[in-house]
Amino acid sequence: SGVANVIFTASGATYFSAAAVDHKGVANVAAAAKAAGAQHMVLVSSRLVTPKNRWHLIRNVLNWVRWGLMDEKLKGEAALRSSGMAYTIVRPGGLGSGAGGTVRILAEQGDVAPRGSSSIARADVAAVCVAALNNPAARNVTLELSTAPASSTLGTPADSLPQMFKGLQPDT
Repeated sequence: SGVANVIFTASGATYFSAAAVDHKGVANVAAAAKAAGAQHMVLVSSRLVTPKNRWHLIRNVLNWVRWGLMDEKLKGEAALRSSGMAYTIVRPGGLGSGAGGTVRILAEQGDVAPRGSSSIARADVAAVCVAALNNPAARNVTLELSTAPASSTLGTPADSLPQMFKGLQPDT
């Protein structure tokens, strides 16, 4: 008890670990979090997990390199949605190790092609996850992340997080 929120970022690192971590691990953590009284779980998944991207080269490579990784991530998402917990599923593209807070973070839905770059710094993904925990508009939402340089039309990096979840639709 005493758990308020959970952020799940783990992913299978070996050839046969995707089912144990990205699917069953998510389901087990969601069940344990719910039993402990957690109110919200944020899951870091991946762009391209849905069947509409089944033939995308990057998705196929990731599935081959880690025995069904993208398929297991999709199953993990489904397990979290059906757990009965409030959730946010964050789907970044390529993860970078650069400094966070240097680009505008864009949130999209519907597993669409990114409006900007699909690459995003790990620090920016972490900031989105923490922001999701405290924003009611992030409840029961799946979103894809992309990035764009700061501009007069998109705003500054500092503007990104407060506006991130505005207008996003809950999953149905």
